[in-house]
Amino acid sequence: MKICFLNENLNINAGVGRFGLDIIKGVQNSKNFEAIVLTEKKFDNCKFEKPILKKSYLLRNFLNIFTNVIRARKHIKKCDIVHALDGYPYGVIAALANIGLNKKLIISGIGTYSVLPLDEPIKKWFLRWAYKKADKIICISSFTEKQILKRINLHNTVVINHGVDYNKFQIDHRGQNKEKIILSVGALKPRKGYHVSFPAIAEVKKKYPGIKYYIVGGKPQKIYTDLVKSLNLEKNIEFLQDLSDEELIKLYYKSNIFLLTSITINDNDFEGFGLVYLEAGACGKPVIGAYGSGAEDAIVNGETGILVPQNDVQKTAEAILKLLDDPELANKMGESGKKFAEKMNWKNIVDEYVKIYEN
Repeated sequence: MKICFLNENLNINAGVGRFGLDIIKGVQNSKNFEAIVLTEKKFDNCKFEKPILKKSYLLRNFLNIFTNVIRARKHIKKCDIVHALDGYPYGVIAALANIGLNKKLIISGIGTYSVLPLDEPIKKWFLRWAYKKADKIICISSFTEKQILKRINLHNTVVINHGVDYNKFQIDHRGQNKEKIILSVGALKPRKGYHVSFPAIAEVKKKYPGIKYYIVGGKPQKIYTDLVKSLNLEKNIEFLQDLSDEELIKLYYKSNIFLLTSITINDNDFEGFGLVYLEAGACGKPVIGAYGSGAEDAIVNGETGILVPQNDVQKTAEAILKLLDDPELANKMGESGKKFAEKMNWKNIVDEYVKIYEN
């Protein structure tokens, strides 16, 4: 069986690229499947990757959708299934290219960009049509599915959560760290909720003056450095970037708590799932996230971590203190998180995709 995937890229350092690469490599390892991947730019040295697509998300690039349809169609003709790894523009391109070919069409709903275009002029008409044409829409979280179904009545959705490369995070880590360390991994942008976590850390600092908060999210904009300064956290917060996988994994193990209190902006810019919660869990760390996002699928509240209300500095600070004050509870949640992450290993997740392809 031959599957044609469409995705922006297969860049392992980008969320959408890593998501696509994990699925595609997992499928390639399953017998009876062959994959080709149409992308905009080549990152991974994969023989099955074809970087033939032009940028078409922005309205000023809208006409590129039709160029991409022509380019994709000749490849889709040779396949049994076409799987677009996001709603817009790839789901639209796949659906248009599939007209008259009648291949089985699958579209992944992976978060913001499977929902946001449904509220935008022009894009919404094309994406609604594509969703209705799809044989199956695979959403990475129940929250993402709900956000899509709030905007369009569909009966072809299913939820398959993100997976984690569990074994990659199992390293020999010995020794105890005397510092109290909080870790966030996520781009420095509004929906990641740093405007909540920074003042929450300021509250925690009153009890733990030496608290360290590491943020792996790239170079900080002035708005974030100004906020750090205004909260008198210059000695407590450190921004990190360009870490290797090995360095990041060591930092997960070094931390006491993983924290990412993402928020939903305008009901369409949101955390689709939150793979980083599973990565932290795979390292045996308790996690803190927010209700009203894909984190609800990635965190078992009260077992693998704690969910707090969005935009609630006080509840976020209380959750951090609860775990710092009770190491036994933190360790128990971390162990539960490890078991949960093992269950969410990519091999198990890919098996769910394979069942859909076979059906």
